[in-house]
Amino acid sequence: MRRSLPWLAFAAPLLLALALGAPQVEARPGGGNTYRGSSSSRGSSSSSSSSRGSSSSSSSSRSWSSSSSRSYSSSSSGSSYSSSSNSSSSGGLCTVLMVLLLVGLVVVIAINSSTKEQPAEWSTTQPQRRPPGESPAQVRAKLMRLRTVGPPGPNGRPVPFDPDFSLVPFEDFVYALYARAHEARGDNRLDTLAAYLSEPARNALRRISQPAQVETVVVGSMQYLLASDVTPSSERVSVSLRFEANYTEVAENGSEQSYYVSEVWTLTRATAVKSRAPDQARVFKCPHCGAPLDGMRGSTCSYCEQKVDTGEFDWVVKSVKVEEREARGPQLGGDTPEEGTELPTVKQPKVDGRLAQLLVTDPELTWDAFTQRLELIFQELQVAWSNREWERVRPYVSDSLFQTQLYWMDAYQQAGLSNVTENARITHVEAARVVVDKYYHAITVRLFATSLDYTVRDSDGKLVGGSRSRERQYSEYWTLIRGADTRGRPSTDKHCPSCGAPLSINMAGNCTHCSARVTSGDFDWVLSRIEQDESYQG
Repeated sequence: MRRSLPWLAFAAPLLLALALGAPQVEARPGGGNTYRGSSSSRGSSSSSSSSRGSSSSSSSSRSWSSSSSRSYSSSSSGSSYSSSSNSSSSGGLCTVLMVLLLVGLVVVIAINSSTKEQPAEWSTTQPQRRPPGESPAQVRAKLMRLRTVGPPGPNGRPVPFDPDFSLVPFEDFVYALYARAHEARGDNRLDTLAAYLSEPARNALRRISQPAQVETVVVGSMQYLLASDVTPSSERVSVSLRFEANYTEVAENGSEQSYYVSEVWTLTRATAVKSRAPDQARVFKCPHCGAPLDGMRGSTCSYCEQKVDTGEFDWVVKSVKVEEREARGPQLGGDTPEEGTELPTVKQPKVDGRLAQLLVTDPELTWDAFTQRLELIFQELQVAWSNREWERVRPYVSDSLFQTQLYWMDAYQQAGLSNVTENARITHVEAARVVVDKYYHAITVRLFATSLDYTVRDSDGKLVGGSRSRERQYSEYWTLIRGADTRGRPSTDKHCPSCGAPLSINMAGNCTHCSARVTSGDFDWVLSRIEQDESYQG
């Protein structure tokens, strides 16, 4: 109804004028305008940005589509009239008509001014925005209150619920649980994870499908959506997470189908639960007695006879909601326009001060030294990616990120394609976020870079995406982590930080000479997360 008001503003004086001078004026009806648009849709491939599971640095492994339309039609209004030049009444009528038209114009302007702040009734090509609510940073901050908030102790000071809570092992845990749960859908093995999946969550996963096998589960991104408040009287804490992932289902006859999925998982636990140590983040056993999960009878452990899916001993998935499930494999070819590079850097409040405080704790850790380590990791990643040499990047990335990179290397190879980056270089680095806890220090930077980026067919070298001559400028958010107790200048040489031997790391992340776990962050900064600039939210 709002759209008819401007037309009525014009129509009122025009109709009055027509009524006053009908014998002298012939008019034809005017027109208006209508708006119709379809909502914008966007699908993200598995290679979208991630937290400990990420796309490659190449845009050709990222694919998204957006479609929207805006259409309108309008017909002009006009009038024609004839009069006698020697009629004095026609001149007066013209004057009246002009005055009334001016009045109508003033009314239109007033109406538009009063309604311009109202929401449009048609869609636009603007990208979808995160709905009003908590930002990921706010959700993480709520969870981190477990480290400092708790009931008062004998001296009146708060006794923290979980002083050792750390986001890094928490995220490792949920990434591993997500993969294990979907793998367990194959061969109907979800009940073996009943200690970590509530019955409603297991049923929701069963309803997706029950193939013979689920393999190659790769989390492309995980987004914090919502968390409960943590107060001194809180008995439970919950958090909702959105996963974007790819996996492949294998049917009984051996046929395979890959899927892109978006799911929201809600996890809960008692606030009094103590967090796992980082080396236990991916270990799944009875959360009460530590026995193997093959002893589960429903949600009760057969060893300790304890019902363990209550959240009283560890995080439990309360619900699983499938938002999207699309049958398609990784999208490897074609050209994807770069987006987000022009956006302002999303920075944590007082990030410069937080960074300065971190640098003070270790005199050998300077910004220049850190960015030199970043440059080394960046260059090794480019070489490893272009040459499919996973061993080049293994010492510098976390387990989950390595598995994702390996997945994409294999996907290109199986498709008979090679994605190549040439002359890759960092042009600018900005600090975006600094986090310090008991186990880890984490620095997130926005990295601006440029390179040639193209995809060719292995059989004949034919170009199937990108450009061999036009460089692509882009930016990404990279998060590097290091053990909280580690000190010293970040290394830029290629030797084991534990034994000093030439760097040789197996797929598990251990030095082949001394077996030290180099990729844990206990020795030096390692890359744990890559997030795209158009989707990063802090």
